[in-house]
Amino acid sequence: MSNIWLAASDGDLKAVKSFIEKGVSVDAQDENGYSALHAAASYAHEDLITYLLEKGANVNIQDPDGDTPLFVCETVEIAKMLIDGGADATHVNEDEMTAAENAEEEEWFEVAHYLRELTGVPHPDKDIDELEEDMSHLLKDEEEDEDSDDNDEQEATENSFKHRINDIMKATEADGVDRDEELKAVVTEMLVAAGPEGAAKLSKDLQDQVNESK
Repeated sequence: MSNIWLAASDGDLKAVKSFIEKGVSVDAQDENGYSALHAAASYAHEDLITYLLEKGANVNIQDPDGDTPLFVCETVEIAKMLIDGGADATHVNEDEMTAAENAEEEEWFEVAHYLRELTGVPHPDKDIDELEEDMSHLLKDEEEDEDSDDNDEQEATENSFKHRINDIMKATEADGVDRDEELKAVVTEMLVAAGPEGAAKLSKDLQDQVNESK
């Protein structure tokens, strides 16, 4: 192999080891800003990814577009390996896109779904019924919050969001103006603020609120 990036693309672990042992930086980048980890993730070479991470590869290294290796993952398995290695799923590239949004654009929908669930951010185009379905599984194996002060603060936050949503729906009822995008934005903000523990309950409460307004 002529360089570490081609070796990584081909999944040639022996060649990659040889380059690193000869002094090539594990985070060396080619003329396009691609690192060996970018290449290994792009071609789903699991053994090579494991080796590179063990050698201290920067899992959040960026190319000139701000894309980290997580942005080139085409399978959930590879995305999970990088997340377990410390990849930041909330990172935004130069196009102001997260890895989840990039995966959607590339039509790697399973990866996009996994990353959105991981960060607790639902797809902005989904309606309230779908939000409950997508967020509810995040409650699995989570312990109930016993802290009453935290509960009081959370309830106050929820009520504030619900008032905002109610005001939007009343305004729409009054003038007939379509405010779906504004409503989705507030719902998304609310669910993110609630975290995994409260997302499913809030989704149900919001749906009840919508039904009552009809």
